[in-house]
Amino acid sequence: MTKEHDNTSRPSTERNPQAISWYVEEAQRLLEDQQRRAESLRTRGGQIAGFGAAVLALIGSTATRPFAILDGSTRVVVGVALIAAACLLATAVAIAIWGALRPRAYAAISAEEITNYASEPFLAEPDPWRVHVRSLVALHCATADAQEAGNLAAEAVERSLGAFLAGLAFSLLALVTLLVTLI
Repeated sequence: MTKEHDNTSRPSTERNPQAISWYVEEAQRLLEDQQRRAESLRTRGGQIAGFGAAVLALIGSTATRPFAILDGSTRVVVGVALIAAACLLATAVAIAIWGALRPRAYAAISAEEITNYASEPFLAEPDPWRVHVRSLVALHCATADAQEAGNLAAEAVERSLGAFLAGLAFSLLALVTLLVTLI
């Protein structure tokens, strides 16, 4: 019989309360990190939405003025660039709001679960690791939700940023075309 199949060489199955307590602490830290990450990405999404809306408003309020002095192909280039910029900026704002700023359901350790920990069966539990294991399961669910929210926000911020930069590029194309025409 090889050592891998020898039952006497297996480690003990006794629970190590200190190790389980450490796992709970590490899981709590991971959850906090994921929550901070998701919040940071939501903030970035808000910034992109704000800048995109501001540039969109600026384009909208000044877009008709240059057309009075433009003609021919220059008028078409500026018009197409401004329309493309407005569409891309509106897309950036919509993606940022929908993907990063939209409220999401969040599952965490329920209040009922915490109340259970203060009840008699848990307070009288001779093996605290059993409570820690329940905490680990709850922290796992909460961390998975926070990671998913962060990943969705990161994807939305990335797409929104791409649309914002493309819209900004079209805005600059219209501005440069206008300046070259006027000079």
